Amino acid sequence: MRIDVLTLFPRMFASPFEESIVARARQGGRLELAVHDIRSWTTDRHHVVDDAPYGGGAGMVLKPEPLARAIRATRGEDGHVVLLSAQGRVFDHEAARRLAAQAHLVLVCGHYEGVDERVIEGDVDEELSIGDYVLTGGELAAMVVIDAVTRLVPGVIEPSSLADESHTGGLLEGAQYTRPPEWEGRAVPPVLLSGDHVAIAKWRRAEAIRRTAERRPDLLGSAKLTPSERARLPRPKRSREVRDADLAEAYRSGVGSYRIAARFGISPATVRSRLRAAGVRLRAPRSIPRGPTAAEVARLRATGLTVRQLASHFGVSHVTILDRLKKTKAGGRRRAEPPA
Repeated sequence: MRIDVLTLFPRMFASPFEESIVARARQGGRLELAVHDIRSWTTDRHHVVDDAPYGGGAGMVLKPEPLARAIRATRGEDGHVVLLSAQGRVFDHEAARRLAAQAHLVLVCGHYEGVDERVIEGDVDEELSIGDYVLTGGELAAMVVIDAVTRLVPGVIEPSSLADESHTGGLLEGAQYTRPPEWEGRAVPPVLLSGDHVAIAKWRRAEAIRRTAERRPDLLGSAKLTPSERARLPRPKRSREVRDADLAEAYRSGVGSYRIAARFGISPATVRSRLRAAGVRLRAPRSIPRGPTAAEVARLRATGLTVRQLASHFGVSHVTILDRLKKTKAGGRRRAEPPA
């Protein structure tokens, strides 16, 4: 696998990748990693890469010319370009697996107030974030992505080490123990000392499900569980009651029913029904399509995202995503038809 990193601070990447798994992957020929200074693609004597935003506001924005030149020079024929941005879809284990299947990644480290939108529209395949917080730049996020992706590249780590770890199959990994068998009055669970591998496997599976239910119940909806395992899951705690006043306040501020539904964990139809009952006059349906364009959906769909993931990314229903995909296919058929 080849990974090219575009950054304003290339020296930040020197030390982290001289140790551990990434270093061994590079030495073993499994990973080719190159870090590039975006300033190398400037043409002025001062190597300016940013400018003030149109419309005013604090901070600076990365200029389109040098950044676009840097991306086009490094992506080649098969490069998949990822912008690390606080506005991107949250990076998770499935995203790491998907990126690990790529032969060539180009990671763009955002900085300052962001990147000129025209570069994102024309030269970026997807945006990713490592969490719902803001960093001073995309460099640390790029390091996280490189580490998570590299360990999934075939041959970097023993396959058995990847088989049963947190987020494999949508579950967290259960507790781990090593010698001594008793420490400070706490003993290792007897089943782990029994030598009964079938019983140990069952215990670890049950512990993984229990720990996930306790710590990350949000993962259980998509976890790979058998019908009997799912039937034995603890009943989820009742979510916070949604007040009509909160729904009305959000709606009057201009937020649509679909986004309100996603925010409060209820259906759009329930939102509209409760708003009417509360005496809120609903706005007329918009005449323009809601949400993303067909081209935007098709571009991200090509990266391997599912319909549900696309719906979550754009903040719309899965029906909207399917509608956009149908329009993309219909447009392709019309272009393919010969003129009459």
